[in-house]
Amino acid sequence: MQSHFFSMLLFAGFVSLIFAVLMKDEPADQVQLGGILFASFVATAVVLGWIFFPFPL
Repeated sequence: MQSHFFSMLLFAGFVSLIFAVLMKDEPADQVQLGGILFASFVATAVVLGWIFFPFPL
């Protein structure tokens, strides 16, 4: 069974990979940007999850 958190990590990983490859030419720069983007996506999703938790749908 797949959790929402795992799906979010998978999505963040693929999007970070594509953005890093398209935006930078050097492999070292791609790895650095990909890591920063991945961490940013995950941190933003977790923080927004905490903010929206008290508001039911």
